[in-house]
Amino acid sequence: MHAVKEETELHVIVPNDPGILGRVLGTMANAGINVRAMAVSSDGPRGHFYLLTDNARKAQSALKSLRYKVALSKVVTVSITDRIGAGAEIGALLGNAVINIIYAYGSSSGGGETLLVFQTSNNKRSLETLR
Repeated sequence: MHAVKEETELHVIVPNDPGILGRVLGTMANAGINVRAMAVSSDGPRGHFYLLTDNARKAQSALKSLRYKVALSKVVTVSITDRIGAGAEIGALLGNAVINIIYAYGSSSGGGETLLVFQTSNNKRSLETLR
């Protein structure tokens, strides 16, 4: 089956400048924080990082020291077998439970396992549905 958990994600708002990816990830590395999954986008002058780390509070402190805006939120994570259709099955389960996916991203190293991260309209119900 799959492992389902509620975890803490960081949403970091940064200037949309060249080199910002290196600065954010370098800050994590220098603080000894492992980034387990990330999604990055921009909307003009701002960049948005969604980070799942091994220590959200420590990551928040490190990023705030750079004066970046950092918000913590709860997300649902699903660790599944890296195979064709596995993500579709998770999506179907949430859809059948009438749970809206606000956003999602994933991370796979090709080692047989994929980590999916979901922000949903009802994280509690998502956890119950996916367990």
